Amino acid sequence: MPMMSLNTIRIAVFKSRFTGFFAFILLTACQKQPAETELMHQAQTDPAAAVRLAGQRLATAEYDAALRWLRHAALLGDTAALQHALQLQQRQQGRLATAQWLQQQLDDGSLSAASVPFATRAELGLWQGNKTTVTGFENTKGCRLTLQPVASQQAGADTWRQLLQHWQADKQLSQLPVCFLPLHTVNSTELACSEHSNSLVQCRYQVLADAVSTGDFSQLLVIAGRGKASYNNGILQLPDNAGLALLRHEFMHILGFIDEYRLSAAAAEQVCRAGKQYPNLLLGRDSQAYLAHWQLQAQDISLTPVQTCAALQQPAYRVVAQNNLMRSYELALPELYFQLAQRILAQPERLMPVQYYFAYLARQQQNWPQWQQFMQQASEWGYADAQQALAGSEG
Repeated sequence: MPMMSLNTIRIAVFKSRFTGFFAFILLTACQKQPAETELMHQAQTDPAAAVRLAGQRLATAEYDAALRWLRHAALLGDTAALQHALQLQQRQQGRLATAQWLQQQLDDGSLSAASVPFATRAELGLWQGNKTTVTGFENTKGCRLTLQPVASQQAGADTWRQLLQHWQADKQLSQLPVCFLPLHTVNSTELACSEHSNSLVQCRYQVLADAVSTGDFSQLLVIAGRGKASYNNGILQLPDNAGLALLRHEFMHILGFIDEYRLSAAAAEQVCRAGKQYPNLLLGRDSQAYLAHWQLQAQDISLTPVQTCAALQQPAYRVVAQNNLMRSYELALPELYFQLAQRILAQPERLMPVQYYFAYLARQQQNWPQWQQFMQQASEWGYADAQQALAGSEG
């Protein structure tokens, strides 16, 4: 019998919860009920009556009304109704909205912390000091690049534990001088990551300012929310159901590798600029500067047309023949790309640290002491732009 992945098991458990939930509600709805007006009157103070009303609404697909009555029963002290309400709201509105509602009830005293099991709080990302920890990884090859993983819900913590194990087991990735600090958890209501499957995951990264200012790392790895992964400004963002292949693809972006599929016009305008140099991509067929920069010979590369800059009608060529992880993240990491990754990591000061981005955020807020702090930290990582910015401010 094939082994099930952690995500598969999680989905199966989630579905089984809903199966039991709907069976309970529908059974309740089928029981002999008093008149509607009488039942609604009883439900104001009787949680069992409120649950029966929820069952009736659910049976007629009035999900919002069913949720309101389940919540009402929960606030009257029915702990089972609370669990059903949280499950239904997650299905209807997502986990973040559910966490926000639950946190509000806890804050105003409508619900007690004791009425909400730790497993439920962790699932929704309301850690309340009881944090799930995942130990770090210090590579025997050294720590030329250190990342701080962050999760805001139990799903993200579980995914990161699995990803870290897979990273260490991967023949190529485990050879890179890359280290990961112990997992940092933050409440989902604070980080507030989006859950839209067709768009990039977006979070309130500013809430991580303290962690960035005090941590010994140059890159953030956020495993939270649902949607598309990305890498920008020192922040590698993964959905909390990501696999190793997706992490590997986004990690290559940290090192400057560019997607080898057709970019949108807006993205192409940022990437496909004359004079730009990338480890895996040439803009035009003149390879002399590329070969000299990477100390390669002509026979080491195989220029192959790609669609990266097609939106601007600009030719672009990857330096290997085969389709690979920069074309589609499930594909292999070519040996040349692996060798280039090792060379890039030999000079990590050329990679933009996340502190530089947080200095930019501080500047937007005209918080000059914080700008100075973050820019100084970025300078200490050896980042030339930060060093120049500090020199300019002193001048």
